[in-house]
Amino acid sequence: MNEKSTSEAPVIRTEINERIGVITLNRPHRLNALNGPLIEALDAAVREMAADDGVKVVVLTGAPKGDALGGFCSGGDVKDGGGPRRGMMGADPDAAEDDLSRYDLHAPMLLHTMPKPAIAMIGGPAVGAGCSLAAACDLRYASDDAVLATNFSANGLSGDYGGSLFWTRVMGTARTREFYYLNERLTAQQAYDWGMLNKVLPPAELRDHALSVAQKLLRVPATLLALIKNNLTEAEEEANRRRYLFDLEARNQRQSAKDIAERMRRKAAESGG
Repeated sequence: MNEKSTSEAPVIRTEINERIGVITLNRPHRLNALNGPLIEALDAAVREMAADDGVKVVVLTGAPKGDALGGFCSGGDVKDGGGPRRGMMGADPDAAEDDLSRYDLHAPMLLHTMPKPAIAMIGGPAVGAGCSLAAACDLRYASDDAVLATNFSANGLSGDYGGSLFWTRVMGTARTREFYYLNERLTAQQAYDWGMLNKVLPPAELRDHALSVAQKLLRVPATLLALIKNNLTEAEEEANRRRYLFDLEARNQRQSAKDIAERMRRKAAESGG
């Protein structure tokens, strides 16, 4: 097993078994919420898996909290750093307008476009950017106690990490607009009914099922998997449209972060702080 870590604790665990690469987000005390170190480690881990010829299928999951059987990602850690997800694409309100993060080097787009299948193994909350990460994967399997939500508007943000692109392609415009506008909090069964998940399972069966699907994919030649994924990805839309969408999300996310900062400044001024 290879681990990416900070000085405090490993924020990412990676392992490769029989050409199946497993990436585990490892901040269970924060429900695997994304902070700066985890974002950087996740991007690096996905890049390494994408480039590793010894990896044929990638599984993305999160470390469980306590005695739970599974985890995923509760979104951006708004409490870590004292503001909107600094380090996310476009989340820094002080960043220069022309300093948009490279969309093609970030985990969600890499998961979506790399020439090997990506499986999201969702045992717990998939919220905000965590929900977008799930959407970026080719296949999504969840435990029956999982929850999916955008949660962006609840934090005064417009959304990022490609979710508006991926979910629109997965479940269509009407459902995605309802999901984002109304900040719907969906159970795993509701998400399955909406077409967001491939299967819902008891928590104790989730890992075995996701890995069994990965094992089935191993039977297909890697070059053929790459061609099939390329066909399916490009059937959705042209690459330049994806670039435009990621840049647009980053700009709108930055603007919503600026709006939060301005409201905080006005509130401080009114209170005499």
